[in-house]
Amino acid sequence: MTECSTSTNNFLNMLTKQSLYGAPLAGVTTPSFRNIVRLFFDGLIYTEMISVEGLRRNGPATMIFLKTNENDSPLGVQLFGSKPDGYTDSIPVVLGKLTPAVIDINMGCPVKKVLKSGSGCAMMKDELNIARVINAAKKAAGDIPLTIKIRLGWDLNSMNYNEIIKIAHEEGACAVTLHGRTKADHFSGTVRYEYIADAVSRAKLPIIGNGDVIDMETYDNMLKTGVSGVMIGRGMMKKPWIFEALLNRTDPDTYLKADRLKELVYKIMDLEQANARGSRYLDVSKKYIVWMMKGLPGAASLRSQIYACQDRAELDVMIEDFFNSIRDIQTDQSSE
Repeated sequence: MTECSTSTNNFLNMLTKQSLYGAPLAGVTTPSFRNIVRLFFDGLIYTEMISVEGLRRNGPATMIFLKTNENDSPLGVQLFGSKPDGYTDSIPVVLGKLTPAVIDINMGCPVKKVLKSGSGCAMMKDELNIARVINAAKKAAGDIPLTIKIRLGWDLNSMNYNEIIKIAHEEGACAVTLHGRTKADHFSGTVRYEYIADAVSRAKLPIIGNGDVIDMETYDNMLKTGVSGVMIGRGMMKKPWIFEALLNRTDPDTYLKADRLKELVYKIMDLEQANARGSRYLDVSKKYIVWMMKGLPGAASLRSQIYACQDRAELDVMIEDFFNSIRDIQTDQSSE
């Protein structure tokens, strides 16, 4: 068994200060988007999921995921890969670029591209290898807290979350984030809170609950399981202000006024423009704009026009006209 004293204390201290976390989301939690989230949240946010194989080769396309912004603290780095030596080689590369608050190992991604390499949720099929991976990663991470993210299991007939949580504890991990679905569920169906509660009742280390926390009801449902913290993924993707809303016990759907939301739309474009090459920033920005405007009157019909637009000046006019049309519609109960 690997001792996890200093890193455990560091993680528990962070958990005490803020028990909400922003999940690692591929193609979403870029430095620009994290900057937007920071307007509403001072807790832990993760990078996108990063390949250990790409890091150990210092691949330019992979190294870009370690890029940070001036507000990136505390920042977690999530890695994926199925080979122990991948972590032995890649974690020093990470630590040579930055000092993350946490290093997390993804063992819960259900996407085919990740599964084909034996990574993500595929790792849950080999508990012996999980022990080896955590052991190797822990040695490489030193005093940086090491955590893992898992699902309930491959499917309902092979749920081994408790066994993996036990291995994580024995090998020195500081916490486990548990998504309340199986790999077979993908992102469909309801989160199985009862199994998260079961994990909490048996675990000897903190359990972070994850899965479909999008409003006060789902947030409270997750807290009722007894978890030590809550990780928010897709809810943050569509409403980066969700953390502030939940902490203020307010519905995220009605939290922002239209004028404030318009400011965010322009800000994400400006941030992406500063961080992207050429005009590609417009394509990257559009998904955020569409997500954040979802639910506003007329936003659905505007979506196709936004995606078709290839000119920033034209897009600015389109957005300005849209928000002028709903200026008198209150979409928020906040004072901001």
